[in-house]
Amino acid sequence: MSRDARRSSGPIARCAGAAALLLLLGPAGCAGGPEAPHARGPLLLVSDRGGACRIYEVAAGESAARLIGSPGAADAAYQDSMPARLPDGRIAFVSDRDGASEIYLADPSGRSVARLTADPPVAGRPAASAPAPLGRDRIVFARTDPGAPPGAPRDLYVIRLDGSGLRRLTRGADDDSAPAGSPDGRSVVFVSDRSGAPHLYLMAEVDAADPEAGLVDLSRAAPPAPGSPAASLPYADGAPAFLPDGSIVFSRTPDGGRPHLFHLGTAGPRFTLRQITDSITLPYGADEPVLLQDGSLLFVTGGTERPASGKDRPVHAAVYRITLGGFNLVRVTRDQARYSDFTRRLPPRP
Repeated sequence: MSRDARRSSGPIARCAGAAALLLLLGPAGCAGGPEAPHARGPLLLVSDRGGACRIYEVAAGESAARLIGSPGAADAAYQDSMPARLPDGRIAFVSDRDGASEIYLADPSGRSVARLTADPPVAGRPAASAPAPLGRDRIVFARTDPGAPPGAPRDLYVIRLDGSGLRRLTRGADDDSAPAGSPDGRSVVFVSDRSGAPHLYLMAEVDAADPEAGLVDLSRAAPPAPGSPAASLPYADGAPAFLPDGSIVFSRTPDGGRPHLFHLGTAGPRFTLRQITDSITLPYGADEPVLLQDGSLLFVTGGTERPASGKDRPVHAAVYRITLGGFNLVRVTRDQARYSDFTRRLPPRP
């Protein structure tokens, strides 16, 4: 069967009955409607405020920051990053504290930590990244093959929270990363360069015999609007996050520009694409959106600036919150800090 034939007969098309409903009804419609957002506690941040990248929980402003999953924050020999709150309150994150990037689980208090992947350690084990909840008892994540050199392409895997049921979802020479799981545990949206540039892809049925059959390139389905500044430029999409209704928030970066947040959904027989943030209010862009319990978005901004001298200089990253409609922009972390705060600090494309 050809790739096009498999795509047209895939689970999304069967579920929605029309390609135009791929996104909104694909994850949620077949399952009988969207579920509520995952239970969330205080905000999770990645910060180097203590000397090395660690995960913090922020309940109500700067003074309430609490270190998660590490006894101290000054040891630069290892880094903690990419936190994801699970439905049961635990926190999945990535750390190289044992010599390679692995996924760990911290209890809701942040004090008890156990390694989930590569237990016991083995030589040449793969580097794991970007864990995300997939339903109530699994996570989806990216990792390289065992023994692969640094910067090797990644593939997607699922694993249960007790360490069982490890399963590979994607294969090949393409780099697949930054997965986000639907609340019902059936679908995954992720970033892949299989089209030649980082695009968003929707995998409708994770538990299908061939999960890659019927992948949908969502970036091609919702290109930049004609006449917009980005319409004539190459662009890269990244950092997707599922919303309860099955729509997606993600970042889009035009060639040579800054990333900004977009919302991808459907209206009747068409996809809809709406920009949430802009360079007028956020000149350093917006990236790595995280959905909060109240429906607002947490994101990171920062990067470099070019003063009159013409030489780039770093700008400390900071975390902001905004509504899905693009209103009520609020800075979450301290202004003019001498450190950087992130929402997840996802690894860059190899």
